[in-house]
Amino acid sequence: MTRLNRSVLPLIILATLVTTVSQAISAPAPAWANRPDIAQAAVVDLKESVLFALNRDPSVNEQAAQLGIGEGMVDEARSAWFPQVALSGSTGHSRTTDSSGSMNNSAQWGMSITQLVYDFGRTNSSIDKQSKQRDSYRFQLMSTFTSVAEETALSYIDILRYQALIRVSEEGWKALDNVRQLSEFRANAGLNSRSEVLQTETRMAGMQSTLEQYRAALESATARFGVLTGITAKTYRPLPESLALEQKPISEIEYSYIPSVMAAEASEQASRHNVEGAKSEHWPSVSVRGGRTRYESSNRNYWDDQIQVVVDAPIYQGGAVSARIAQAQEARKMAASRVEQAKFDVLQKASVAAADWRGAQGREAAGALQHRNAIRTREVYKDEYKLGKRSLNDLLSVEQDVYQAAYSQTLADFDGWSAAVTYAAATDNLLPLVGIQKNITSTLPELK
Repeated sequence: MTRLNRSVLPLIILATLVTTVSQAISAPAPAWANRPDIAQAAVVDLKESVLFALNRDPSVNEQAAQLGIGEGMVDEARSAWFPQVALSGSTGHSRTTDSSGSMNNSAQWGMSITQLVYDFGRTNSSIDKQSKQRDSYRFQLMSTFTSVAEETALSYIDILRYQALIRVSEEGWKALDNVRQLSEFRANAGLNSRSEVLQTETRMAGMQSTLEQYRAALESATARFGVLTGITAKTYRPLPESLALEQKPISEIEYSYIPSVMAAEASEQASRHNVEGAKSEHWPSVSVRGGRTRYESSNRNYWDDQIQVVVDAPIYQGGAVSARIAQAQEARKMAASRVEQAKFDVLQKASVAAADWRGAQGREAAGALQHRNAIRTREVYKDEYKLGKRSLNDLLSVEQDVYQAAYSQTLADFDGWSAAVTYAAATDNLLPLVGIQKNITSTLPELK
């Protein structure tokens, strides 16, 4: 009986665990664990895609919340100039002894009001510092808008890119199929061997493999786009021509309007006010304090009224104030270097994008010329092949030239669009070119 119990016990434990796990799996998931939805649309354009992404991306909400924190920090700094009102009360035994005797107190309660009068700029420096820090959060939010728009636009371009490459590959496959039919016709007529048909079918199989690779890449790009925007579509509209036609040259970049530079500059100004606040700690602060307190004692009950001018003057703190000033000054130097770094980053990103843009335009033009020449050569080779003056290898070679030229032209075209998006993002011009206008009063885009 003991052996039976020992053999059954593990089975009971296993069954209990299975039951517990199945119950946990079948239990409804909490709201925070729900997966993000992806909707299906019929048609979508780049502007709508960016708006969906801005509304969906968690980093936008995070930066917006950070801006709200900045507003609260400003209000907190300003509160120092308002009267500070406090209520106090206590109960329990306490004894006060002086020259007139002793007195047992049982309770006390009252109210006090303190008003800061002057602190040699300490509070104002704190307000200015937090105001600039809030501005930095605002500019970081603007930069986040542009980053999300750039990522969405590049994903949108990838979908159009692979759709175009699929069309090019399908056209290449159809062209090879025409060659196969021609070679099969000649083989049936005894003008060439069946090996030419097999050779053409081998090329078609290779083109089919390339086509499937692009289809898989399109599915991957569509999935990524769906995660970014929350939608996928059957039709994606062409890109706006303004991206290619309305770009400012590098020499006209206004760094004072670039959000990343503006955020760094606002942080530098905040650090400057931090230095001023640290220096003001050497000076006293003056405030007025008034209060009225009620005391309950064993001998008598009475009120204690106070109206005082309070001066808080640090004399010696072991060098703490000087150390804080030194730290603030070094922090200001770091903030100033970040401003220059932000400008360097903008210039580098814009310069590389502009170079890529020009290179893509040159490659596209060369590919278009190569494609036209290859098509003319293909027609001549076909006629000569029918007359037996060209071999099948010549015809297959020119078909490869036609496909390669179309492929290079398509690739260069969308490389140019990607470079245009990157350049517009670097110069903070992407949202207006997409069609999302910025609100002049708040400098933030209208998400409509």
